[in-house]
Amino acid sequence: MTGDTGFIGSNMKDFILKENVEVIGYSRGKGFDIMNRDQLRRSAKGCDLVYHFAAEAKPGESVLNPVQTIEVNLRGSLNVIEVCRELEVPLIYPSSCEIYGDSKVPIREDFPFNPTNPYAASKAAIDRFCYTYYKCYGLNVKIVRLFNPYGPRQQLNKIMPTFYFKAVKGEPILVYGHGTDTRDYVYVRDIVRGLWLARNLPAGETINLATGKATTNLEVADIIRELTQSNSKIMFVDYPKVFGGIKNQIGSYMKAKKLIGWEPRTSLREGIRETVRWLKEVKWE
Repeated sequence: MTGDTGFIGSNMKDFILKENVEVIGYSRGKGFDIMNRDQLRRSAKGCDLVYHFAAEAKPGESVLNPVQTIEVNLRGSLNVIEVCRELEVPLIYPSSCEIYGDSKVPIREDFPFNPTNPYAASKAAIDRFCYTYYKCYGLNVKIVRLFNPYGPRQQLNKIMPTFYFKAVKGEPILVYGHGTDTRDYVYVRDIVRGLWLARNLPAGETINLATGKATTNLEVADIIRELTQSNSKIMFVDYPKVFGGIKNQIGSYMKAKKLIGWEPRTSLREGIRETVRWLKEVKWE
């Protein structure tokens, strides 16, 4: 597993360990580098399955550093894909809803790609590299497109941690535009369960992990204010000058339900409550 110390990777690792499966973690924090194919090859030998989570995963920063984001994500991912091909190890690749861009909803797996930032473009490219290796080399790869994951261990600059810290300090919660943009938030516990079940997908198959429910940023802010008993005001602000323009991003999970029996179990309120519980233990300034 690459990226096992990150948000989804660490949650995935905990989930798999509970299944009594041995996990070999591979991440930069442990001195490993996905740019080093020899290291990857040594780590993957003898493995029955590889999950590839490692990435430069900050859309906003990718706008400021596009070359670095694309280089790390594409070259690193190609190293992982190549090693899996050489060793004939099945690969599960967690792709992203960001690749669809602004789309009619609900978004199905056969919808076109319209990435709006370098991070999303890199994820779209890797998604298709995986499929190419399946078609060209017979790589046993399964592609799982994740819709707006959230929960414990998420990066603190994401929307829910940001709103939480503003709420507990009683500061205004900044909501872009009119607060009407929608996202499809999927709790991390549901995400990792879906990634585990994705082992049973046919080679070359692609699924979304989504809830099919639209949630506005304003709704997220209101839930967090309620759970923290905060008096913070909502302040509507203009979008940043660098903005991808995604207004609606809601996915269909019907294919995942049909192929692997997956559907979301965690309500938004329950998931935010668990996230807030974790955030209370986080040290912050």
